[in-house]
Amino acid sequence: MKFKSFSAHILALLGLSEWSKVEDKNSITAEEVAKLKNYGFTEKFLTDFKASLENDFQDEAEDGNQGEETEEPRTTAFLRGLLGDTAARLTQAQEQLEALQTQQRDENRNNTALIAKKDTEITKLSGIIAQLSAAAEDDPGKGKQHNAQADGKGKFNLQDEKQLGGLQGEMFSLDRPYNLRAKAALMEAAGFEMIALPKASSIDYSRLKEDLGAFYRIPWQQRLQSFLMELPSIESIFPLESGYQDLATLVNIWLGEFSQAGNEESDFDKVTKGSYEFDDETLRMFNVMFAHRFKNLKALEKTWIGTLNKEGSNPIKWSFIEYILAETAKKLHNEREQRRINGIRKDPNLNEPGKALAAADGLYEFLNKKVNGHTDINNGKFVYQIKPFELGELTEANIGEKVYKGTSMIPAVLRDSGNLALYMPSHFIVLYHKYNELHYGQNQDYKANIMYVKEYPAVKIIPVPNADNHHRIFWTFEGNIKTYEDKPGEMTAFNLEQEDWSLKVWSNWRESIWAIAVGFKYTKKEDMDYTRQMIFCNEYDRPASYFVDADKDKNPSAKLHTSIVTVANTAEFAITDIEDAPVGTVISLKCGSVDKGVKIEKSGKFDLISATWQPGKGDVIKLMKRADGKFIEIGRENASSDALQFAPDETDPSLLDGEVFVTGENTKATAITNFTDAEAGVVYTIYGSGSEFASTIAAGGNFVLTEAMTLSEGKFIKLAKAADGKFYEVARG
Repeated sequence: MKFKSFSAHILALLGLSEWSKVEDKNSITAEEVAKLKNYGFTEKFLTDFKASLENDFQDEAEDGNQGEETEEPRTTAFLRGLLGDTAARLTQAQEQLEALQTQQRDENRNNTALIAKKDTEITKLSGIIAQLSAAAEDDPGKGKQHNAQADGKGKFNLQDEKQLGGLQGEMFSLDRPYNLRAKAALMEAAGFEMIALPKASSIDYSRLKEDLGAFYRIPWQQRLQSFLMELPSIESIFPLESGYQDLATLVNIWLGEFSQAGNEESDFDKVTKGSYEFDDETLRMFNVMFAHRFKNLKALEKTWIGTLNKEGSNPIKWSFIEYILAETAKKLHNEREQRRINGIRKDPNLNEPGKALAAADGLYEFLNKKVNGHTDINNGKFVYQIKPFELGELTEANIGEKVYKGTSMIPAVLRDSGNLALYMPSHFIVLYHKYNELHYGQNQDYKANIMYVKEYPAVKIIPVPNADNHHRIFWTFEGNIKTYEDKPGEMTAFNLEQEDWSLKVWSNWRESIWAIAVGFKYTKKEDMDYTRQMIFCNEYDRPASYFVDADKDKNPSAKLHTSIVTVANTAEFAITDIEDAPVGTVISLKCGSVDKGVKIEKSGKFDLISATWQPGKGDVIKLMKRADGKFIEIGRENASSDALQFAPDETDPSLLDGEVFVTGENTKATAITNFTDAEAGVVYTIYGSGSEFASTIAAGGNFVLTEAMTLSEGKFIKLAKAADGKFYEVARG
């Protein structure tokens, strides 16, 4: 390798005008080596480069000028590889920063320290990108950058007459009218004058399909796919397999007992034993689609030009088409990741757009159907495949005990195999670690943050992301559950069709998450035991205290969950039905907003309720659907009318004579530091009131909370006192 060709670039990256001296030789110091490692240079490269530098590149001199023309493009390609990798890291860091800021804003989480740390990381990566960009040149060829400056650095070149900024590729060609207008805007911002260009017209975008073809030729498709792979995906824990169609068969075999004591004197046919029962899992693949119409291409073009004009913008420039498609693909990817965990398939209504989560069943809906029963598509029978463990509610105070109990109930031949894993919603991981620290932290052999079941080290614990509203934990073999697709890349294989000022974009694909082996298909629950199943779980998924949002201006649906909270509508909405409500199941309907809220008249399907329901914020009505489609009233709950009220400004209120309380109307900032007269094992509900001096509870001291709580109007927290005297959070809302 010609290390001399790298010398000018490395000097520029280090911000030096000349090399450091070590024993009167040109060299690089340990600090400079560490800095270059941060840019992505390997240990071997830096060792060899340092040795060649200290020898004044004499080992390369004998080759003369041979190879200079080929070595420089290699140098450029190497630096651009570093640039691309660093840019991907920057994009990931920016996504993580946005997630932290959203959590802090919408969920009242205290992420200040994490946000500051992520800001520092982004600043550092931006600096690295700026230096790498200044050091890298485009390869010769169409669109080669001809820099007007004398230093020869490959900067964005507005003087290039064929390519926008000298950037390579058909999509940056200046025969595209929108690229010409982009150049005009950039030139004007830089103080140059250009001749007037025609205004935008619909014909300007007629080459979009041609550009899309260029976008999907190498290396553009690779660039998009590699960018998407940086986003978090559950494929790391549930591997992806391609080439599957709907109703594909995954065959299982269940073996009976075979061995016995030696009995050679017997008639052979009379002592034979053992059985083979073949069963199958029928894979369901769900049709999913993306359909969108970009109605104002001129506005999109202005956004793109604005991105190029932005001071200090990312030096990697996007073409107009790549900008549109990559942003769309990112959103589709994120929606699919959420759907793979939380999705519940709901067949679409004609001429009506559906929700992303309703496009396909996700992991937890798959498990729910195997536990609660489903119709076997092969024989039409209603079957059950998973018998759940009766573990009760999982809380921070008991999670370690529940995990041990559930794991111990699994047949030892499976539990001790070394291949069994416990899959747990990621928010439970923190609770499990806190439980172990509280109970075993003083032991000399204590290990913090273990990712296996403490009492059964052979059982690994694997966190399930995006599952914050689930309480179901499950055990199965690693690799048993997989994600499936039909053809790789179908989701981002966009089709385009232009109609005047609008652009139709769509794609169609199939997806699923399924298990190879679940359990024997029983038609009677009472026949089930744990000997013929490969997935084990607790008995409930979403707790009743967790509410899902209803749609605005529509009857609520119980498809996702039986606890539903209403939202603000465009006008007061009269509920006439609860869609997808199962017969015989209690539905909890909570009022989430009184701003153009909801009401239920005593008529139609609700003519059996006690009276019209005109709720205040936080009020709940519990209903049950009968076989005839009508709803009966189970009960009503007022947010705080039946609660006992604390005295104003109380910091250690008493919980005597009640289980439901509401904070007082405080006259100053009030922090609750303890509750007196509480009984261990009782779940207490504390409602908030007021907003100016709302009572607060810190996550510390006598309270073990997921995060600090501010009990303002409409908020509540459920707490249980444990044997150690501390109060543990059960739920909040």
